[in-house]
Amino acid sequence: MRNDRGFALPITIFIVTLVTIMLAAIFVRVSTDRKLAESSGATVDALAIAHSGLQRYFAHYDSVGVRPVDGDSLRINVTGGYADVIAHVMQRPADSLANQMYIVRSTGRVIEPTEGSEPQAIRRVAQFAQWQTATVDSLRAVFTAANGVRKIPNGFIEIWGLDQCATPGPAKWGLRAPFGPLPDPIPDSDIRGITPASPPPDTQSVWEAGSGTAVASETAIDWAMIESGGFEPEYTSPNLGNWNWTSQLIMGNLVLTNTWGSGLLIVTGDLILQGASVNWHGIILVGGEIRFSANTNFIRGIVVSGLDELTSPNPPRGDIGATTIRIWYDSCHVADALRALNGFTPINNAWVDNWATY
Repeated sequence: MRNDRGFALPITIFIVTLVTIMLAAIFVRVSTDRKLAESSGATVDALAIAHSGLQRYFAHYDSVGVRPVDGDSLRINVTGGYADVIAHVMQRPADSLANQMYIVRSTGRVIEPTEGSEPQAIRRVAQFAQWQTATVDSLRAVFTAANGVRKIPNGFIEIWGLDQCATPGPAKWGLRAPFGPLPDPIPDSDIRGITPASPPPDTQSVWEAGSGTAVASETAIDWAMIESGGFEPEYTSPNLGNWNWTSQLIMGNLVLTNTWGSGLLIVTGDLILQGASVNWHGIILVGGEIRFSANTNFIRGIVVSGLDELTSPNPPRGDIGATTIRIWYDSCHVADALRALNGFTPINNAWVDNWATY
């Protein structure tokens, strides 16, 4: 009888070794699959971080309202990592106030504290965007009354086109209105602005010429767009008694009584000022008339009434007088009121998530 005991041990060792190798291969495969899954998840996280950094960068400069310089960079910390955002000017028009084209690149990095300081994944995205700057350069006077004005006796009026900003700029006309002499002309001393020019004004710093529609068109304000809801304000009801310089759009008439405010105020109907005192700092745009019925009416910035001439001609003519009315041009207050409208506008279909391959 043959003795096979000498072969049993090597066979057993071989089988155990083979099983060990197979188990090790399985563990390696599982570990590899896990790392691939983790790496894939980290890549997705990096993309989310890059996108979040891009949006926060836009929001930051929208809130500041100041155009970033070429090559501006900002590190934005988010949950799970951080994003490095860099903006470069791609197109710079000759007009320094015109819209500039930017490419804004955001690099998202995933940081896992337990894995050290090195990023676990990196992803880069980019967005083409325009920086838009709001201006009222087309407004030639501190008070543009496209619906005309009627002077009422026994009041005190100061309409100054001279810039009251701490660093004053060029003066504007005091009053711009359609052709038609005022029934009771405002004394020359009450309206101050640029010196008479062509076409000549009826009184000092008062420019009366053209129709109401022509005067409203000079403002270059898209009133039809505003009335149809194309403008999105920060508030749709009055935001009063603060220096927040917000944009406010009131559909219909608005009555302000014994109050004050700041920013951009748009009223599609009539604006009535009443009570002891009403003050406004910034810009006022009104579709119909402005009734200066408060004992003291003070606007420091710029005012336009009668913009309904652009959509439904012949709004009611406004009355000035009988009370104390001060309308002073202040370019600083105008700039503060427009700052909320300055900011980035991303260009549609111009976002890429593989910028690193270019």
